[in-house]
Amino acid sequence: MAEGRRVPPAEAEGPGEQERLGAERRLEALRLEGGAARQPGGRRATIASALELEGSVRRQGLLTHFVASNLQRKIQLSAPATSPIPPVDPAALRELVALAGQVAAQVDELLRSVHCGLQALTALSVGCIQTYRDGVESLGEAVDTSIRAMYTLVARCEELDLAMQPVPALARRIRDMKGTLERLEGLCK
Repeated sequence: MAEGRRVPPAEAEGPGEQERLGAERRLEALRLEGGAARQPGGRRATIASALELEGSVRRQGLLTHFVASNLQRKIQLSAPATSPIPPVDPAALRELVALAGQVAAQVDELLRSVHCGLQALTALSVGCIQTYRDGVESLGEAVDTSIRAMYTLVARCEELDLAMQPVPALARRIRDMKGTLERLEGLCK
């Protein structure tokens, strides 16, 4: 709040506000009293002396420490005078207990549903993994069989190649015979 500003009584909201206004008025009065004999500290000296009336002030270098006397009493005065807490309604408590029971039952049902869903997903995952494992094993066996068949085919092709080595010589002989036959036919005509 700005220095020297007075709060009209209409703005005061209770005993705590009134006490604050009183303290502000006391500080203002002390300031005015100290105004005649202005010290080099001016306003600071006035506020410090006002604080000394409310508690103990200790200076340490540039820091000023203030400890209020009777702090607990001041806190009690600043709190609202009455804070009416209505008694607990037993019907509301019973309704709250019933609603808590319903929520607990719904949570239990939800957990059972999640448990069943997780079991189904686990069973499905196990089935997929087993199918994948069986597929990999079957593929491994098929690849092994294919490799064996390929080696067998290569061996047979080599045997066939060895068996076909006389064929080019026979083909030359057949061409030679064919050429000779054609010449003989040409002479016979």
